[in-house]
Amino acid sequence: MRKSRFHTLSIRFTLGLLLLLLGQQAVAQRFFNLTYDQVRVDSLMPHFGYSIPLQGHWQDSLYTVSIVYPDFVEMTPRDIAAYRRLSDERPPSLPVVTQRIALDRKRPALHVGFCPLVFREGKYRMLVSFMLKVEAKALKRSQRKAAATRATAASGRYAAHSVLSTGRWAKIRVSASGVYELTEALARRAGFSDLSRVKVYGYGGNLQNETLLEADLKAYDDLHEVPTCTVGGRRLFYARGPVSWPSVTATQRIRNPYSDYGYYFLTQDDAPPQTLDETAFLASFYPAADDYHTLHEVDDFAWYQGGRNLFEDAPIAAGSSKTYTLAAPVAEAAGKVSITLSAGSFSTARVMMDGRVIGSMDIRLGSYDKGSSQTLVQSVTRFLPVNEIQVEVTGGGPVRVDYIALTCNEPRPAPNLWTDAFPVPEYVYNITPQDLHAHTAADMVIIIPTSQKLLAQAQRLQTFHEQRDGLRVRIVPADEIYNEFSSGTPDANAYRRYLKMLYDRAESSADMPRYLLLFGDCAWDNRMRTADWRAASVDDYLLCYESENSFNEVECYVDDGFFALLDDGEGSNPQEIDQLDLAVGRFPVVSESDAKTLVDKTIAYATNRNAGAWQNTLVFMGDDGNNNLHMQDVNEVAEDVAATHPGYLVKKVMWDTYKRESSSTGYSYPEVTAVVKQYQQSGALVMDYAGHGRTDQISHESVLRLNDFKSFSNKNLPLWVTASCDIMPFDGSVPTIGEVAILNPHGGAVAFFGTTRTVYAYYNKLINRAYLRYVLSDVGGRPVSIGEAQRLAKNLMITSGQDRTTNKLQYSLLGDPALVLNRPTARVVVDSINGLDVASHQPSLKAGSIVTVKGHVEGYPTFEGVVTATVRDKKEDITCRLNNTSKEGAETPFQYTDRLNTLYHGADSVRGGKFSFVFAVPRDIRYDSGTGLMNLYAVDNAHTVKAHGACDRFTVGGASMTHNDSIGPSIYCYLNSPAFVDGGNVNSQPLFVGKISDKDGLNTTGSGVGHDLQLIVDGQMATTYNLNDYFAYDFGSYTSGSVFFSLPELSEGPHTLTFRAWDVQNNSSSASLRFYVVRGMLTGEVDINATENPTRTTTTFIVSHNMGATPMDVEIEVFDSSGRQLWTSSETGVSALGSYTKSWDLTTADGSRLQTGIYLYRVKFAAKGGTKTSKVRKLIVLNNK
Repeated sequence: MRKSRFHTLSIRFTLGLLLLLLGQQAVAQRFFNLTYDQVRVDSLMPHFGYSIPLQGHWQDSLYTVSIVYPDFVEMTPRDIAAYRRLSDERPPSLPVVTQRIALDRKRPALHVGFCPLVFREGKYRMLVSFMLKVEAKALKRSQRKAAATRATAASGRYAAHSVLSTGRWAKIRVSASGVYELTEALARRAGFSDLSRVKVYGYGGNLQNETLLEADLKAYDDLHEVPTCTVGGRRLFYARGPVSWPSVTATQRIRNPYSDYGYYFLTQDDAPPQTLDETAFLASFYPAADDYHTLHEVDDFAWYQGGRNLFEDAPIAAGSSKTYTLAAPVAEAAGKVSITLSAGSFSTARVMMDGRVIGSMDIRLGSYDKGSSQTLVQSVTRFLPVNEIQVEVTGGGPVRVDYIALTCNEPRPAPNLWTDAFPVPEYVYNITPQDLHAHTAADMVIIIPTSQKLLAQAQRLQTFHEQRDGLRVRIVPADEIYNEFSSGTPDANAYRRYLKMLYDRAESSADMPRYLLLFGDCAWDNRMRTADWRAASVDDYLLCYESENSFNEVECYVDDGFFALLDDGEGSNPQEIDQLDLAVGRFPVVSESDAKTLVDKTIAYATNRNAGAWQNTLVFMGDDGNNNLHMQDVNEVAEDVAATHPGYLVKKVMWDTYKRESSSTGYSYPEVTAVVKQYQQSGALVMDYAGHGRTDQISHESVLRLNDFKSFSNKNLPLWVTASCDIMPFDGSVPTIGEVAILNPHGGAVAFFGTTRTVYAYYNKLINRAYLRYVLSDVGGRPVSIGEAQRLAKNLMITSGQDRTTNKLQYSLLGDPALVLNRPTARVVVDSINGLDVASHQPSLKAGSIVTVKGHVEGYPTFEGVVTATVRDKKEDITCRLNNTSKEGAETPFQYTDRLNTLYHGADSVRGGKFSFVFAVPRDIRYDSGTGLMNLYAVDNAHTVKAHGACDRFTVGGASMTHNDSIGPSIYCYLNSPAFVDGGNVNSQPLFVGKISDKDGLNTTGSGVGHDLQLIVDGQMATTYNLNDYFAYDFGSYTSGSVFFSLPELSEGPHTLTFRAWDVQNNSSSASLRFYVVRGMLTGEVDINATENPTRTTTTFIVSHNMGATPMDVEIEVFDSSGRQLWTSSETGVSALGSYTKSWDLTTADGSRLQTGIYLYRVKFAAKGGTKTSKVRKLIVLNNK
């Protein structure tokens, strides 16, 4: 009984949010019912989360949340066992409620959460229904006033203009904290003539507080003058380096992971510099925390390519030792010695100080650790002037030192300003005037590397967004941000503080920054100290935010979302509390050529040059193994999307549905590889994968490899989404699938949303589902961009309590965050099928029958364009093969439902917003009756209006009594050109063209066993190809169409091929060709032909060449008889093996249709530095309406 109850429960809101004003108190109540999926114990404890938006003077109240009217059911034995695996403690008798107020783009919300497991009346139970009671109690008047003051002060934190906006400025730097001398030589090199009037500005290189606090924002806004002191004719000032200490007694230093120096600025003007006398100057910094410490640290090694901590590349092997010498701040004084050692495997070490053992250390690694560290802190009663610290490795190894610190109870003696020698800062360079503080509101901020090599490409994108999207776009070089927001010292927080300034100044949500594009690559080793990065230039890269954890594949992370945490108090807890306030994406580029590729692809995608029905396809791919978890997860996401957005054509590719093959190199899924590559080549709006992965391959069976993504030549670019491990650690030094996919100039992806480290499948499903829900939706009547979808999905993980771990931080977006998917936004409606109104009837489609479908594009009575329809048979229950029964596999086969049989896929015209098309139902359907599904997609001639829809108001089943003529379809086929003669010569990768027709209709969907469009080369099974997905009906026809297929590389010499096709009556025909492959044929030549000539509605141009996969520029031109150009198609960087094809609907550049007549066409072809123009050919057009 309880089990069935769980399955019927669902979340429902029985009460609205009721605010009952009781004097100074407001009460809100809401009732909840929970499903079993929400309370069951899996690999993690269940968590309930709920957010309540707050409005008005929310800061004037104190909120209390409680659970009332709770209802419990007993936990199942399975859940109890799972709970005990996760916790040794009994749960409380009532859930412990946590509550907090967090901001999302300045919008406050009260977030409530708890674990719904309890122990009551001697039993483990689950909370399944309850009411949340929220009470708001007014603060005292004095407290309300203080809150109001804080709220209005944010915009006044910042200077109106930077001091760098006028005058001459030079940048200098120091390597450590201490007193420095300004010299005449330094002043002259910086371009200043009077040392006595030179001023120092800045605050050095200490790591900024990564939690945004008002005091810090005010204290470190822009640059402030540093007082100097003249002693004995020397100008002195105190500078801060990249290392700081939290206190005088601290044993752990804080190192700036972004810079080895602290930076300051010099200038000279007519006003006198700020000065201090000797006593005040010394008191201004002495004693500092640095004066109590001595540090040894060398950073040039990493155990794992990630995280912010580095180690000394001086390995100490087992059985050996290494001695370090450190001078004490004060000899004879007491204090502490601390040492941190690291290792890549379990290791033991003994530490001695001045010949005496002070401790032993065990360095242990946990799951997913690539290394680990251990710290020893030991009290010292008396430091020697010079102390020897010896590290002896007694087991394991090698061991590397992180750092050694001496912390003294007394400060080292104050510097003698008269006699001590002080170092001179290093001159860096002079800077030009800048004034980021004067920036007004921007919708989009593009940050480029300091070198500005990418500026021109960033400006192209800026212009595009400004002109097309009406965005206010600001390009900011990284060094200019450092100069005004981190004293010139590289610090990732500087990016954030610049954005924070724009955010705080905004008086409405319309003026808040919405998008951040990090227009440059990055390195986990931000300082580029390790061997992987020493050859790179920091000025060519942007910074990235790396986690403190630098060992663990799961807990270490790189998070571009850090830059989007813009509310006060955010920055310290992105896992559980801090919410993103703008959409972030990154272009991982260093060279201008790669930058141009991404800008080209982004602009081409946004302008929708390749609009078509492929943009209505969503492909969901599920890996095998892990007890079918990945297939189950991606299937649930696919079903969720199909239910929420029924207009999309959802395709499922489950690995275990296909045959797995074994070889000496392991297992493979060749059929899956072929299917996925076909979807990639033909195009899909989204390619969504769940399963195993790494930087260079998809799944253990290598269904796709890195080189596949590098060599894809698809014109129709999808958004790739991967709920998989390590697909794109873009902060690394090796190529990754995610980066290669978007940097591929000839195909790949337009953007990539995936993971940078190892992730958990449980959480992957949650963020995958959330991301797709947002990216396919509108919010506030506006399409959600690919970056905004990431922001909303990650915030949902926090506010709903679904993921308050590091897992969501492992997801990043490579691509333009302002880019919106070319998804349909209008609606296609089916009005009738075979004359029956589908609103009041449910027509039946029978095998062998002819079907007429009529409909319209809703809200667009003047719509002129093309509609593409896909009609599919009933849902089928599919049981997978259970290929993998090992420990990593499954015990039972995965089962799911899908529509495997396609009855028709074709296109027809839309005129005046209305359409009609006809098709024949193949005989190869299941004869039991069931509900079919029709997905439709329409795009207008200008590619500006996209619409889709679905209709399931019809059944499929039974048979129609029709005459069978027992004659198969007519087939006409050739290679490369209609001029091909049987037995003729071709290049090594010829294009096969098959034109088929049958008066009863064609079966091109493979609905029946063996009834596929099949091409057999040389009679071999290994070279037998299924061409169903390469077929396209002639426009507006169900009785004729064409198939285009580029044959793989063939050996030189004679070959044969046989092509077989079927009609809807299950009659087959075949045609054979003999041909001779000649290597080098057509070298340096290019030819063009039209498949339909004469033509009435469409034709396809075939450009033949012999340049292999060499990138080419192709331009096809059509002229009238007087030589006036009517239409042109240009594409750069094409990589088409053997042949290039381009379909044309006979619509000219001005949107009109070609009239009956004779026209001319040719192709211009550029490759390898040369240009060729084909012969001019004639195109005959008949009765085009």
